[in-house]
Amino acid sequence: MPRSFCPRLSEANRLLPALRAQLAASASHRSLPINLALDLLPIVEDGLFGYEFVPNRKSSTYLTIGRDERGEPVLRRSLYCAAPPSTLRLAAVNGRFPSQHELDARYHIEQRDSRFPDWTTATEAAWAALEELFAELPRRPIVIHDGLHQVLDAALAAACTRLAGRDPRIVFCGVPNEAQYGFALRDGAGERGQLVAWPPGRWELRWESPAGGIRESWSAAPAACDTTGGWAVAQPTPHADMFPFGIPAAVDPRRTSRRVR
Repeated sequence: MPRSFCPRLSEANRLLPALRAQLAASASHRSLPINLALDLLPIVEDGLFGYEFVPNRKSSTYLTIGRDERGEPVLRRSLYCAAPPSTLRLAAVNGRFPSQHELDARYHIEQRDSRFPDWTTATEAAWAALEELFAELPRRPIVIHDGLHQVLDAALAAACTRLAGRDPRIVFCGVPNEAQYGFALRDGAGERGQLVAWPPGRWELRWESPAGGIRESWSAAPAACDTTGGWAVAQPTPHADMFPFGIPAAVDPRRTSRRVR
């Protein structure tokens, strides 16, 4: 990924908790199917920095919300196709026969981005799109479990303090348990480092530069106990089923979602 696009450590420290807070606020009047859990993975991918929603089931469509190079809120739909269809194939586009490379790309991934004027509108559109993707019944209000993400917030803030005056760029690859592999830190010729989580409850910062290195570790408050397997889940109380006979028009995802181009 282009090094210049990766966020500065200070920006990641500001944007990630603020974006989660806005997502949580927008979730207050939304719902999820009772068997669905959604996690959030920090990611930098194809000109976008933010969070990818990761459901606890297979899907052909994944959503990412974040900012682009201009700092504008973006909601991205990534549509995946594991293999070309066995019967129908694209024959021509505007009278031109596509190359094999174009055919292979078409049948594997397609990205559609929508830009929004502010984060409130973007997060509302994200939940509307999720309700459209996962429209099963019964549904319940959404509960947010933010403990694990707050641990990362604290680690980013601690790294900012220890690297005051440097503010390197941080790389988020968007893989599960990435903190245990280490987030790469990069800045300038000959300067690099890594922020690593060492369970249980320790973080380590490594930094190398011509002016001298840093290697510090510190204890971190453990994450709040969470056995749900996701950042956002349906409310677990048995009596809280919502809309067992259908979704009212006021929250019908087909009416509230935005079509992403």
